[in-house]
Amino acid sequence: MSQPDLRPTLMRDAPAPNRSAFFPAMALLLLAAVLAGFWNTFFFRDAASGPLALHLQIHGGVVTAWFALFAVQSLLVANARIALHRRLGVLGAVLALCVVVTSLGTLAQLVQSWRAQGVDVAAQRSLLSLILWGDLGALTAYGVLLVRGLWLRRRSDAHRRLMLLASLAIISPALIRLADLPVFGRLDGVFVTIGGLLALVIAVVVHDLATLRRIHHETLWGVPFFLVVHLAPAFLMPGTAADTWLLAVLW
Repeated sequence: MSQPDLRPTLMRDAPAPNRSAFFPAMALLLLAAVLAGFWNTFFFRDAASGPLALHLQIHGGVVTAWFALFAVQSLLVANARIALHRRLGVLGAVLALCVVVTSLGTLAQLVQSWRAQGVDVAAQRSLLSLILWGDLGALTAYGVLLVRGLWLRRRSDAHRRLMLLASLAIISPALIRLADLPVFGRLDGVFVTIGGLLALVIAVVVHDLATLRRIHHETLWGVPFFLVVHLAPAFLMPGTAADTWLLAVLW
């Protein structure tokens, strides 16, 4: 007796490539936010504003490259180009390290940069602390989410959520600059930033509920972790002994 042809069954049971448009759309949205937020101050900087410091040019280029690669990687997965996605993952890991290094270098030179622009640093001490601690918290969240995302790279459901949350962790500098766009009516930058972050993470939660009928485990811990680690230091650390020490080091 001949064996039954199992190929149709095997093909039917094999998991289809995930072609969800959500993650590519979110990645493209973040890239658009970076382009719009830094359009006049980085990409098409007004000559009257003077040349941008070299360390800021490098940092801006690295961060832009990260968001561009994240968009490309998301589109590759959506189109089932998994092999190329994995090869580019090495470049992503290198870029991630460069994001952290150049970000820390930019923060270390923030006081000097403000002084070079004629800013009264002493008068802006509270804003300086807010930015420093907020960015340090963002980098901490970025690093933790990224490392876990790379560790779980073979689990696509977890990996893509973690990489998205890691990218959200460093989008605040772009969001705060979006407040200067006419569409926001000159709203307070902090309000736009926090509102934007909340809207983005709510979108992730809603997507989970709509597609999984539950909140994915990585979303469940990743969203509150990201929000607390990113935002809490900016509002709790200024005025503390650690804040005084940090400003003394940078002054």
